[in-house]
Amino acid sequence: MNNFPFEDCPNTACFTCCHVLNENKPILYVSHDEDGYWQFLCGGQHIKSDARIVSLADILEIDATMTDLAQLDYGEYAEAEDEKSDWIVQRKNK
Repeated sequence: MNNFPFEDCPNTACFTCCHVLNENKPILYVSHDEDGYWQFLCGGQHIKSDARIVSLADILEIDATMTDLAQLDYGEYAEAEDEKSDWIVQRKNK
């Protein structure tokens, strides 16, 4: 991908949930964890078996607007109330 918006490679593994992948729920919670992992979740409650691993490129195919959050720093997360809401970016408490 030319001009990939994330500093990480397009094939970087990241976490999402079955609700985003299988039920087409919108991504409403994005986290760039302190350990470098990315999470792109629906914002609902999850259990371990809901987790799925996909690439960053896959996430952009699911929702191209995730480019808006490509600059989240380690330890930051963003939440939106719904698909039309603005993202609220915060830092995780240690």
